[in-house]
Amino acid sequence: MWGFAERKPARFGSDLDLSDVYDQLDTLRGYVQDLSQSAGKNASRSYGRARDFASDTAHEAEDLMKDNLAASLLLTLGFGVAIGYLISRSSK
Repeated sequence: MWGFAERKPARFGSDLDLSDVYDQLDTLRGYVQDLSQSAGKNASRSYGRARDFASDTAHEAEDLMKDNLAASLLLTLGFGVAIGYLISRSSK
């Protein structure tokens, strides 16, 4: 098995320099690491923006419901009646 591993570089030619291959692998490893860090930072920023947007929207909806309490209760009652009717109709 070791003989095969030693013969393999000789097949590619005598101009193959293993130190160049190791340098290129190190460079590639650095590029991949930088790319993964950049992707992680972008994902974190996007998650933060989405969380803030959802939180702001929820607070706005809550404030709107508090300002229009009677309309919110009537709308909720109407949805409840409609859903109850649809459920009772589908179970028959």
